[in-house]
Amino acid sequence: MCLGYFQDSEEELDMEYCDRHNLQVIRREQGGGAVYIDSNQLFVQWIFHPDKLPLNVAQRFRLFTEPIIETYKKLGVQAYFYPVNDVHVNGKKIVGTGAARIGEAEVVTGNFLFDFDFEAMIKALKVPDEGFRNDFAESLRDYLTTINIELEDPPAEEVVKETYVTVCEKVLGRKLVPGEFTDKEIQKMKSLDQKMQSTEWLYQYRKPGKNTRMVKVHAGVYVGTGTYPNISGQGSLRVRMNGNRIERLSIKRTSDFSKKFGPKLEEILTGALLEHEDLSERTSVLNLNNPEEEEIKHILEEIIEISRRKPGT
Repeated sequence: MCLGYFQDSEEELDMEYCDRHNLQVIRREQGGGAVYIDSNQLFVQWIFHPDKLPLNVAQRFRLFTEPIIETYKKLGVQAYFYPVNDVHVNGKKIVGTGAARIGEAEVVTGNFLFDFDFEAMIKALKVPDEGFRNDFAESLRDYLTTINIELEDPPAEEVVKETYVTVCEKVLGRKLVPGEFTDKEIQKMKSLDQKMQSTEWLYQYRKPGKNTRMVKVHAGVYVGTGTYPNISGQGSLRVRMNGNRIERLSIKRTSDFSKKFGPKLEEILTGALLEHEDLSERTSVLNLNNPEEEEIKHILEEIIEISRRKPGT
């Protein structure tokens, strides 16, 4: 598992599970979310001086993903660019990319996803309850695909490498020359490897305790949890959001209101805009007394609050 630089390892991951299953955990020097990495993923990196790449970030990602997309197409996978920096097949992500400025170099990275261990990723994450884990598991399978899923007869890794190199030469208009790491570079990599999985590095960033959780599944798709006050003390809910809409809602049955109206609320709010006006209009069809109106008010406020916790909002 590879953590983003600003993530709290004990909040994001079940470290005991990772330890029991010999699942190595590292913290990278760049931001972003936790990702699962194994030998079924072939990573590619471009390392350029910034002056040699387009100034516009979106154009950089388009240039970087073009040979990946063309390689997939030559292999029989109908991939396409999904702004700002993903590659999709039939609405599902098959490539994730990232970029960082390291010293005087601009590094852009992506991968060819042969297969994906959904179970390992799902179980390695720390979640508030099994309902959240199940929602995340279903969401991940809904929005992620692989070469092995898309092709009945997937190519060998060497075939993918050779195809990619040929396509890169065409896109860049340059002959690619094979190279090898120097002994000095290999020693530096070993040193960084030790640093990024050391206890001091892994546990350096801690967040104050909270009873909420937010996990990114896909571009614009998040699963989030929250709590709200009710007659019984505290209620909880879980929302899967796609863009500015509710894709799925689950309300824990902790009060008479949630037991009575929970299923109906989940039904009428699915597909709703994450805006007070639309949420209120949809729930206005319910015949409620004053205490019930108060509880639904808290539920809608918490849904909006969860939506505001999405990165970039």
